Amino acid sequence: MSEEIGFDFGGKRVSADKFRPIYISEFKRVLETYAAWDITNILEWGSGLTTQILAAHAARLPNVELFLTIDGKAAYQQAIFAERERPAFLKKLALDLTGPQSLAPELPYSTYPLSLGGKFDLIFIDGRRRMECAFAAALLSHPKTVVVVHDYRRPRYQPILTLFDVIEDGKEFRVLRPRAGVLAALGDLPTLPGSPSPASS
Repeated sequence: MSEEIGFDFGGKRVSADKFRPIYISEFKRVLETYAAWDITNILEWGSGLTTQILAAHAARLPNVELFLTIDGKAAYQQAIFAERERPAFLKKLALDLTGPQSLAPELPYSTYPLSLGGKFDLIFIDGRRRMECAFAAALLSHPKTVVVVHDYRRPRYQPILTLFDVIEDGKEFRVLRPRAGVLAALGDLPTLPGSPSPASS
């Protein structure tokens, strides 16, 4: 799989130049340090350059079965792998940020993964509705799950620490694990109805 990071969207090149120089190198280091083995299922909220990096990293691991990336913009998400091979384990979904204003069972952006009824080994939060995603991530975690959050210093994101213990605070990314007491209180994850299967995308 190509290691070149970037893609074209809307007539412009989306590349590492739009971020601080350390962004890409720190993200890769976090993956090599905390997600180098025993990874089967990966979840990403907020598709982009990191989707390409995660896919390349996952391709080097022996046991990855699912990498689900969720975004709010289908065209942007489609562009990410328009110029490169998409691995079979990568499933992408573009979902509404708020969901239907009714009692319809479909689950939106932040809660869709709850419909799968499983746990994830690595969860990356870098999109919209990050607090909602963090609360969903707690339900989707097991004791060894690694949760990575970008732009973690924003004051509105600090309540996340009621759910997770900090492993590392980097310059760009915070690495977390779910608190044991939180997992015990949450119990087993029920399978929720709703939304199309990620296998269809």
